[in-house]
Amino acid sequence: MDIDNFVEKQEATVNKYQRIYKIIDLTIITLTLFTILKILSIDLFLLTLRTFELYADSTYGPSGMISAGGLLLAAISILFAIILTFAFHYRDRKVVLIPFIEERFPVLQEKLRTAFDNRDVHNIISDDLMGNVLDVASKIDNSKLIEKKRLKRSMTLLLAVLVMFTTINVLDYRTGVTPEDINSFIDEIPLISSGENGTSPDEQFPLEGEAGDTGGNSEDLVGETAIIVVEGEEVDLSLPPGAGTGFTESGDEESLPPEFESSSAYEVGRISSPAYYEQLPEGYESIIKEYFEQMASN
Repeated sequence: MDIDNFVEKQEATVNKYQRIYKIIDLTIITLTLFTILKILSIDLFLLTLRTFELYADSTYGPSGMISAGGLLLAAISILFAIILTFAFHYRDRKVVLIPFIEERFPVLQEKLRTAFDNRDVHNIISDDLMGNVLDVASKIDNSKLIEKKRLKRSMTLLLAVLVMFTTINVLDYRTGVTPEDINSFIDEIPLISSGENGTSPDEQFPLEGEAGDTGGNSEDLVGETAIIVVEGEEVDLSLPPGAGTGFTESGDEESLPPEFESSSAYEVGRISSPAYYEQLPEGYESIIKEYFEQMASN
């Protein structure tokens, strides 16, 4: 093993532990957000929206243990947890590897960076230093690269959040906040209109009996029969329920169409066009007439 391989190996180990810290933080934030949203009954509020109301009674997983509201909360929690985790670690100090290794292993203090900087120099002093460094490096325990205080703090917080998450979900504990309270709160926010909870078509156009007569102009089209007199005959102008073809006379739907009567045959003959007029070359009238008469007789 040369010093380059040693440094690359330690760098991979440090990066692996950094990923573990981020995963723990992501899990803590996700469980915390899910628990808060569950307590505030956000899942019940989401299922009142027209987009998700069809899934209100849907369940998933073994024995239907997971509700549609729970899946929505999980998706929202994971999404926001990813954003927050990225924000928290965006300004993380990049680990300067060689000083970090020397800090974890005091026996390599100053020796590792000197040997690494002079790895291409070959003389008695540099070769002896390189041998000593590699001998110590072969006995290093990579677990010492873990930031134990940070890991203990994260694991303790994760355990506490996990206990809270389990308790809230098993007992289905919620506050007194209802979906109606959330709707009222959203409506009170200026410049925000809840399109999901806006006026429905049924509310915009109330059915018969749901609203009073506005101005006395409402008309019962499917109520009592309306009779008018046309040329001495009574005609029913009421609109049958479900009809969309306009006013029809009562009983016309049972009448049959009149029978078709063909016109009488007539003898086919020659008929002169009313637009015909004679304008023949002067001196040739008799010749042209005789020609066409012979053509007609054939």
